[in-house]
Amino acid sequence: MNLLTAEVRKVTSLRFWWALALPPILVGIFTSTIASAISESVGEVDVEGGFATFGLYVSLGFAMAFVAVFAAVNGGTEFRHDTITTSFVTASGRDGIIGAKFAVTALFALGYGLVVELGSVVCLMLFSPTAFALSGHILAILLAGLLAVVLWSLIGVGLGLLLGSPSWAAIVIVAWYPFGEIIVISILEGLGIHNVSTITPAATTLATLTAGDSDSAPYFMSWPFAPIVLALWAVAVAAAGWWRTRERDIG
Repeated sequence: MNLLTAEVRKVTSLRFWWALALPPILVGIFTSTIASAISESVGEVDVEGGFATFGLYVSLGFAMAFVAVFAAVNGGTEFRHDTITTSFVTASGRDGIIGAKFAVTALFALGYGLVVELGSVVCLMLFSPTAFALSGHILAILLAGLLAVVLWSLIGVGLGLLLGSPSWAAIVIVAWYPFGEIIVISILEGLGIHNVSTITPAATTLATLTAGDSDSAPYFMSWPFAPIVLALWAVAVAAAGWWRTRERDIG
């Protein structure tokens, strides 16, 4: 408990924890409002909840991107300021400190996701021309979104610990999210390695968010395999960061 309390204090003592929460919240409110307002003019789409649901997807996408950056910065910032040395010296072992960092970051990420979803759903209900109902499928999307947000927080912390730098970890996240995955897929396709796009982190994230709506799409993995593969990505990156931190020489 002392380690968790100390980790919470480390996060809240830095301004970036709330600064990185503002953009996804504002984007979520804006996109959900716009999607709701124009949903009637767009007409029917083959997605449960109609076109307005895309506002929720965009909100969650931004939430995951900023959560991953927050987690990457939180994972690597102690190496920049060399406070990790004090933490390891004063604690009985490294595993407890690393575990507390993962747990607290995931908890903050869950809070980000809940606030973004709440703002988005309220806007969808207020501004949609037709009644927007919290159906079972919409609730499944919301739960899948929270799962994906938490998994991306683990990926972010893992990268921060693996690279030992908040800047490089954040750059990797920002570069991979919109561009890196496309480049890697294109190179592998050119080498004759096909269908890689179904198992990449961003693709499995999108398939996870749709909660089954994208099962018939050729480039997306179906449920429940999409969240399982995304969880495996999170475990792999987190484990790599955990191992590197345990083995790293701390001066």
